[in-house]
Amino acid sequence: MTGVQLFRRMPSLVERLNTDLKDAMRAGDAVRRDEIRGLIAMLKTEQQSKLTRTLGKQGLILHGDNAQLSPEQQAEVDRIRATNALSDDDEQAILLQRVKQHRQSIEAFQQGKRVDLAQLEEAQLAVDESYLPQQLDAAAVEEAIQNAIKESGAQGPRDQGKLMGLLSPRLRGRADMKAVAARVQALLAAS
Repeated sequence: MTGVQLFRRMPSLVERLNTDLKDAMRAGDAVRRDEIRGLIAMLKTEQQSKLTRTLGKQGLILHGDNAQLSPEQQAEVDRIRATNALSDDDEQAILLQRVKQHRQSIEAFQQGKRVDLAQLEEAQLAVDESYLPQQLDAAAVEEAIQNAIKESGAQGPRDQGKLMGLLSPRLRGRADMKAVAARVQALLAAS
């Protein structure tokens, strides 16, 4: 190549999941296969909900047996369907929701002394976590917290909401937000 770099588009989460689903099926990995299927189902459900919300806002959802779209309305519906994809942020939010559900289930099963079910949830959680962005180390999280404190001018516990409002979009999916909130609370309490 003569000075021109070719950039390859990163596969979307759904594309990666579909590829990994085939690999899990070939390998006979039932836990991975089932968890990936669950994630794909959640993503498809959210995409359909997003489409329904968009069409509803545009007044393009028909009610009744005799209702018909005009050719212009049908063209608009087709355009919306073609462009109605989940953003990377939407996909990550769904993935984070799934991770949070598994963590809560693990905690509940451990409290209920159901080690077998907790282990299954941990295996499913490991599958989901493999699709999360690279996690930040403790030093990077601490640096982000300190920068947000300086940026927001937070001085005490009352400012925790404002501070978390800054940190959440920056760290979501890349750090344990429960641990971040605990650290923020401790720092602001010491102020």
